[in-house]
Amino acid sequence: MKTTKIDIKKPTSDLSQTKLAVVSTYWNQEIIEPMLKDCLSTLNNSNIENKSFTVPGAYELPFIAQSLCERFDAIILLGCIIKGETPHFEIISQSISDKVLETSLNKNTPIIFGVLTTNNETEAIERAAYKGTEYAISALNVLDTLKKLSEK
Repeated sequence: MKTTKIDIKKPTSDLSQTKLAVVSTYWNQEIIEPMLKDCLSTLNNSNIENKSFTVPGAYELPFIAQSLCERFDAIILLGCIIKGETPHFEIISQSISDKVLETSLNKNTPIIFGVLTTNNETEAIERAAYKGTEYAISALNVLDTLKKLSEK
């Protein structure tokens, strides 16, 4: 398991009954693969039941996330959008981030937005080297907080 660039506290609640879905994209797979590997490794090391799904690109992530909300306690989305010479980057980035947030709030399911939005491939590769672990720990922390809130 890779280290993270920030110190994210580990959950203190028993989350062994938690079910997580991890959805990654085929697009930019060479960048996504290290993130996915680290994310799944972190979840497995935490004894969290998880299932992995793949979609063509980042634009499909909100739809699949919405479809999975009924079956999973949390969802982690992994993708990468690299800025190009057209406004495609801004349109896709804004559209999916808005829909992911909307879905999370409407379905009352935590969805971790693990979609890298970078200026170039070098930035994407650098960030992908450590973000998978951070996204997994973030999901576990949100679930930990929700569990604590429900116990009060």
